[in-house]
Amino acid sequence: MLADNISSKDIDSAIARFRANSSSAAPDEALLLPRWRDEDWKQLFQFTSTRRVMAGDALIRHGEPDRTLYFVLHGNLEVTARSGDGLTMGHVALVGAGSVLGELAFFDGGTRSAGAWAVDDCDVAAMTPDQYAAFEQSNPDLARQLLFALGRVVAIRLRRTTAK
Repeated sequence: MLADNISSKDIDSAIARFRANSSSAAPDEALLLPRWRDEDWKQLFQFTSTRRVMAGDALIRHGEPDRTLYFVLHGNLEVTARSGDGLTMGHVALVGAGSVLGELAFFDGGTRSAGAWAVDDCDVAAMTPDQYAAFEQSNPDLARQLLFALGRVVAIRLRRTTAK
């Protein structure tokens, strides 16, 4: 289940972005794991595969049954959702390096509740539920910490949506 297709340079760059967001006054959307060492991040990224998303292309499409979780390594993605009339799309968030996308469907197995497209060229690390299970079996403590960090992101996004 290991997908060792991330170059060491890309891993080092991704780790630097995630660590910077975890150790500074991080944005709300950051995946906060301040105690993780570089080796911990490397363990995680061994269980992902990278994807390049060109500016203007969709990474996630509303209503699709995909459960992949995406770690944003580089670039920015705009999250859009259908408005109350069901016809128009509205801006929900701009998600950049150091955060995640796709967490809702990853957890509940439902279809995608929103779409996401690349504002600029992006690199993401994709993790399927099967890859997560392999990561969890390999390192249960890190997997538990990751779940709590993802739960924090879900809670922040739910609070923001509720406030609207």
